[in-house]
Order: sequence, then C-alpha cells, then structure tokens
Amino acid sequence: MRITTMATDETTAKPIPEVELPRSLIFTLDKIPEPWGIKDLESRFVYANSALVKLFNVKSRADIVGKFDHEIASKLTADNAVEFVRQDNQVISMKRDLITLELHPNAVDYPHIVRKLPFFNEDEECVGIIGYSKNLEVCSLNDYVKGSMPGSLILNPPDDLFSERECEILFFRLQGMSAKDISERLCCSTRTVENHLQIVYQKAGVNCLASLKEFCINKDYHRYLPKRFMTKLRINFDKKECQSI
Repeated sequence: MRITTMATDETTAKPIPEVELPRSLIFTLDKIPEPWGIKDLESRFVYANSALVKLFNVKSRADIVGKFDHEIASKLTADNAVEFVRQDNQVISMKRDLITLELHPNAVDYPHIVRKLPFFNEDEECVGIIGYSKNLEVCSLNDYVKGSMPGSLILNPPDDLFSERECEILFFRLQGMSAKDISERLCCSTRTVENHLQIVYQKAGVNCLASLKEFCINKDYHRYLPKRFMTKLRINFDKKECQSI
C-alpha cells in the first residue's frame, strides 16, 4: 500500500518523500489493541488503526486518515492540535523519539503515554512519524500538580543541563512549592533542596522564580516528569512514597 503526499517542501522546493506502508505493517498494526497512527512530514494522518479511532472517539478511519489534527472532529485533537504538530516537528527535526504523558480529562477519561518516532523508508529517509498510545494508571496527584500541570508531559529530559535530582526539585518548584514543602515530599533536608535550587538557578542564568519559569517553558522543562515519579506505570507524588536523595 502506498500513500503519496503531493505537497512540496518550501525550504528546498523538493517534493516531500512518499509514505509507503507495507501490507505486513498495516496487517500487524490492525491487530494491535493499543492506538497506533502514522503521519507524513506535514503531520497529515496516512494511517490509523481501530484503537486510534476509538481513542479519538470518531466513527471510522475515514474521519482520521488524510486529515490534519485540527481537521479531525475529536475533542482530543481540537484542543491540542498545535501542540501535537509541535511534537511531530520535534521528532522530524531531531530524528529521535519523543515520549509524552498526555492528560486531557475533557477528551479522555484516563492519562496515556504517547511515543512518537521518526518513520523511515528503505532509503533511510525520514518520511513521517509513527506513534502509539498506552494507558497509564494514576495513583494520586498532589493538589499543586492538579491545578497547574500542562496537557502533555515528556518522560525524557529536553537536554542534559540539569541532573535528575535537580529536575525532581525543579518539578515541584515550578508548582510553587517552597523548599520546605519540597523537602517533605522528597524526604531530605531543606538545606539540601536549597543547595540544589541554587545550582538550578545558576545553570539557568536567572535569579527569580518568574524568570526560572520562563526559562523552563522555553526549554520544555515545565513538561518534564522526572523518572522517580514513575513506578510500574504509576505516578507517585505522595509524601509516604518518598525516598532519600
């Protein structure tokens, strides 16, 4: 099965590579219970399995295939089309996978992990994006996080600027928590948290919380969920679940 995109890359004036989907791939994805989808380089869907149709809450694949996110009559895509395209562009430009935790209570009753990967043809050209979604069971979210989490969380750090410990403390600081509150969550001393925060501010080149938030938004750190909060596909933010750092 071959699906051809007729658009042209304006930056190079070259036709966008064709997206060729082997029948064996389609047959396999059709049998998988998790939602799977494939897009071309313009973020237009060229494939959707039945599980993705169900996730989007539309009638059939025809409501997805051949369309952009903003053209699909789904609450999930209607409110998040711009962000989804931004993610697609990141995968295409970086030629690497992107893992996000999607929280969209107005469209889907449960959080789900989405992994998007570059889709290559036989000539090793990136011709699109392939991605899948997997349900996530949530144990608890603390009150701070409930009110201010972005719709999409990433599960791999944007870069190597901060250590994982610094990211853990940064995560709670961005929710407006004090050093004392953070220390109680992470079962460490307030001084330890303050020392880490000082290093975070220095690395970011800022000297106030407002500037730190702006820095994190620009770098996508406001969407990074540190690994320690993920345990057996559950998010743990409870004080009683803390470990020493």
